[in-house]
Amino acid sequence: MTQVTEVAKGIFKIGPLKTGTRTPETSPYLIVGKERALIWEPGEHGQMAALLEGIRQIRVDLDRIAYIITSHIHLHHCQGVPELLQKIPKATLMVHNRAIPYLIDPTQLNQSTFQVWGDGCPTIHPVPEKRMKALYGGEVIDLGKRELDIIDATGHAPHQVAMFDRNTKALFPGDAVGVIPLNNERASPDIRAPLFDVEKAVDSLHRLMALKPKVLFVFGYGGVSHSPQKTMKWAEEDWRTVERICREGMKQKKNSLEIGRQVVQYYTKVGVMEEEKELRTTVAPFGMTNYLHKQDPSLEMPQRDESQPLHG
Repeated sequence: MTQVTEVAKGIFKIGPLKTGTRTPETSPYLIVGKERALIWEPGEHGQMAALLEGIRQIRVDLDRIAYIITSHIHLHHCQGVPELLQKIPKATLMVHNRAIPYLIDPTQLNQSTFQVWGDGCPTIHPVPEKRMKALYGGEVIDLGKRELDIIDATGHAPHQVAMFDRNTKALFPGDAVGVIPLNNERASPDIRAPLFDVEKAVDSLHRLMALKPKVLFVFGYGGVSHSPQKTMKWAEEDWRTVERICREGMKQKKNSLEIGRQVVQYYTKVGVMEEEKELRTTVAPFGMTNYLHKQDPSLEMPQRDESQPLHG
């Protein structure tokens, strides 16, 4: 049976759910208002049966679900959307305006996903344009006595939004703070995304901090932070530290593996990666090094083993 937890009044975490692919466990959320409901971060095809089972346990009729929202279109967040739209015919998919062309024709999106995750990664089928609505930030979604603010949260990706529930002061940041390990308040900053932009990521963090949320509900692994300001300050600190590690490594012409090991050592030091994993795990810093190379072309891109996926 699917694990369902009411994490705040009218907010249900479904999972964590296994994907059946190389990507990590994730936790979609169902947010229920008096008249309508929405699914936040639907996840992958392999999770759809468990997601729908969780919704049945909550006793919310599928016709009541008006919106499906994905923070951004990295496929472990949204690959199951085409199937879900068939199961929920009245729902509209809401995504960042920059994401819509890549969902209408996902060829480039699927190719980029393969570059990051390698063999066994998810791929997505086209989403009908008529079933989508563009988000720009600033929209208010009314579920009936429950209003949610949409915030532009680009940085981790150029097509990311976050969502803030006015009733509970809960913030759904997507990957704007990184991934929070279970039983931790500090996030592991995700610098793997190919279009990562540290300055935009920090700007987005500041916008989210200004909302003064009481809790963060993170998609990956079902992570939660009850100290949002501390978590987001740590995220900024960690991004800046990883930026320095990568810049110095590039100046010294270290390869991707060497830089990645230094990043893992830092993650271990601050407690977002288990120490025993440090010797056998690396984090390919492709997103950060790509960003730094764009800012300063004199910094050479570190060499990497092409047979290895970027996620390490």
